[in-house]
Amino acid sequence: MANFGLEDLVAVAPFGDAWQVARSARAGAALLARARRVETAAEAIEGCDYVVGTTAGTARTPELPLEDWRAVIATLPACQRLALLFGSERTGLSQDDMSRCDRLVRLPTVAGAPSMNLGQAVAVCAYQWAMTGQFPPPAADAPPVISPDARERILAAWYPLLVELGAVKPGHETSQTRVLREMLVRWRLTPVEERRLLGVARQVRHVLEERKAHAGR
Repeated sequence: MANFGLEDLVAVAPFGDAWQVARSARAGAALLARARRVETAAEAIEGCDYVVGTTAGTARTPELPLEDWRAVIATLPACQRLALLFGSERTGLSQDDMSRCDRLVRLPTVAGAPSMNLGQAVAVCAYQWAMTGQFPPPAADAPPVISPDARERILAAWYPLLVELGAVKPGHETSQTRVLREMLVRWRLTPVEERRLLGVARQVRHVLEERKAHAGR
């Protein structure tokens, strides 16, 4: 990261002993000293405008297409905070982690060896990113798309309503939450649509509470 100008490192539940003794030379040492440690990927990407997840694709169930990282770099939207999300060395990104991504990318490795060492994958992605310079300007007619945080607000407003209405199958809460999140990613909602969805959720909540009040009389 330090070699190619990336400075904001967030480690998700790193292995304790290895994290404590991690060392690097020169600029890398300063980057490690500033790095944040969090417990979940959701915490790591909080406040980001756009999230690109990296995966070999073997454990991918989200309906996002798997794209070549080199092609994705050229089409990233203009935004303030973009996150490049890598999985662990052993298991890669979980299905839940992938459901939080705006796009999923892979490095063009040979079919017989699709996965890369984590450090090498970061280096390749950082190098290719550095070669592109700054974010490309957004298309003049491209509407803004809501952030991952906004998608989570919509999910938090609607999911309890779906549970109360009996639309969530018992025992499948985790998978159904992931499916809803993936849908929100694919829909590419604008801030106006976010406000409308939150407004409708408030109206549905109001109706349900009124029905409960009448039923209790």
